Amino acid sequence: MNRAAIILLTISAAVSAPSAFAAGSGGASGLPASSRPAVDPAAAYQEGVEALKAKDYKKAEKKFGDVLSVAPENPEANYYMALAKIGNGKQKNSIRFLEKAIKERANFVEAREKLALVSIDLGDAETARAQLTAIEGLKADCAAAGDCEDAYNARVDLAITRINEALSPPAAEPTSDAAPAGDAAPVEDQQSSLFFAPRDEGVARYMAAVRLINEAKYEGAIADLLMAQASVGPHPDILNYLGFSHRKLGMMDKAQDYYAQALRLDPDHKGANEYLGELYLEIGDLRRAKTQLAKLDAICRFGCAEREDLARLIERREGALAAN
Repeated sequence: MNRAAIILLTISAAVSAPSAFAAGSGGASGLPASSRPAVDPAAAYQEGVEALKAKDYKKAEKKFGDVLSVAPENPEANYYMALAKIGNGKQKNSIRFLEKAIKERANFVEAREKLALVSIDLGDAETARAQLTAIEGLKADCAAAGDCEDAYNARVDLAITRINEALSPPAAEPTSDAAPAGDAAPVEDQQSSLFFAPRDEGVARYMAAVRLINEAKYEGAIADLLMAQASVGPHPDILNYLGFSHRKLGMMDKAQDYYAQALRLDPDHKGANEYLGELYLEIGDLRRAKTQLAKLDAICRFGCAEREDLARLIERREGALAAN
């Protein structure tokens, strides 16, 4: 992890100047430009957030559509797409994006709350109650673990209150099948401050995560990385460290998924290619580890620390196998 400070500078530059992503954040220019997505997801994400702030829901829909075209698993982008749909009066269309956000992050309280409220508007109280139960379960889990921040607990309580209030409207108040775009609830009423945090806050969270990773405090690092992603948007450096932290916690499937997401955004990201190779070694797949080494050979034409580190680990594993 002695390269963390170098990557930290990379993400700081990318956040302050989104076009820096085009150069291959954390990677090199060893692969042709066509191997990278045509969309810069972090830049499109920020433009989408600004459009939501300005209540330009049509533009927001387009920008988050761009993000999801290259980062379909990103929970915040799915959630924001849902808000854009709601702002445009497309409540029914928002549901699949809310469900995707929840699938990707089960403790996404804002997405669960919004799904409950939209479901109530559409006359589906059963789905709303299911989401209320799920949020109450998140609260119970926090209480049992004793490791949730006060702000998160407060957000959970607020969601529970809002859903309960919506489930018990005045008897004479009818529900509608859809809300006209002009009557959509203001975005600032739909969101906690987390999701419209300045980009600087995302960088600060990333820096905090790097420090925690260097101290082997991986659960805390994951929490900060997710907060950074909520502010910055899909970024290969964040996804790479999410993969690394999950791998160190023994969550190999989740780690592999994050590495795949990072490499989808930047196929020649040196850190993600190296760490994916290390994951393969840890699960006993030497052949695929060597495939990652070959990719680093192509990326690092004049050598790089990532290539040398992975090569050393592969050589050590081969030596151990030969000795047995």
